[in-house]
Amino acid sequence: MCGTLGIFSHKPVAQELYDGLIHLQHRGQDACGILTYSEKFHIKRGSGLVRDSFKQEDMEILQGNMGIAHVRYPTSGSKSGAENAQPLMIFAPYGIAMAHNGDMTNYYELKEELQANDKAYFNTTSDLEIILNIFALEMHKRFNNENIFENICESVDTIFERCKGAYSVCSVIAGKGMVVFRDPHGIRPLSCGTRINKDGTTDYIFSSENTMYYPLGFKHQGD
Repeated sequence: MCGTLGIFSHKPVAQELYDGLIHLQHRGQDACGILTYSEKFHIKRGSGLVRDSFKQEDMEILQGNMGIAHVRYPTSGSKSGAENAQPLMIFAPYGIAMAHNGDMTNYYELKEELQANDKAYFNTTSDLEIILNIFALEMHKRFNNENIFENICESVDTIFERCKGAYSVCSVIAGKGMVVFRDPHGIRPLSCGTRINKDGTTDYIFSSENTMYYPLGFKHQGD
């Protein structure tokens, strides 16, 4: 059980991601991380509790109006908080960052396939790195197709076909936006909410639980 959070907003999101992780802290105390995007990725990860991992200077670095965050409870991979702290990143194509709550049943099989067939390199023992690599490889295959929404949908379909188990994912694609999905059976929880701003624009939140929606001004819209 981990806690995953994503916010797509019209104002800086770092503080709201931090506040959201405080609400999700009970879902994982091993490690935590926040990633935001503003022309480039900004990231801070650490071991232990959220309040112990982030200082004011960290929050000032986390610039941008969209981002993802994570608290980790180690159900798979190394027990070392620092080694498998999320979000994780890959830098081609575009630049993709992901955080997830999940547990894959065919992790070792897919890892061997990706290493043998695609020369993939793995820097952690987290099953999220499998999902991230498959997504990036599929997006790269379709790079010349300018319909990025179609590319995303087809790439996620491939994840559904290959990645067996339970998972919910929040992702940021640099310069493009946010992608959120969960396994075809909907085993792991993933809620969404919206917030209407005074200028009529809409902000979006996605999370493992909706406990922080009301305090942050979001309305729960369902799974």
